[in-house]
Amino acid sequence: MNKRLVEQVRRFSRIVTQHVGALQDSYLQRGCPLGQARLLHEVGCDRIDVRVLRERLTLDSGYLSRLLRSLEAQGLVQTDAHTSDGRVRRVVLTRRGVPSARPMMRSRMNSRCRS
Repeated sequence: MNKRLVEQVRRFSRIVTQHVGALQDSYLQRGCPLGQARLLHEVGCDRIDVRVLRERLTLDSGYLSRLLRSLEAQGLVQTDAHTSDGRVRRVVLTRRGVPSARPMMRSRMNSRCRS
């Protein structure tokens, strides 16, 4: 592949990423980085398997684990074992996590989650 074209695409990608603020510590002024914001949005108000999150967001296990630990430390999500299969980990928003996720997914949250 042409090195000049690859560099042009990379430069364009960096400009767009900077312009939309995707790498800032407070993505869309939501108080959390993009990775955490995406995760909060996908968890929603229903319990979801960690494996499903990993596949849906195309994240590697290590990065997803770090994101979950960070959100757990902030009290925004809780992980536990699936009731029928203890090997399967599930994630749910906490009461504190629901308001944090609401601005990112207002219509979905209003119809299905309690605050």
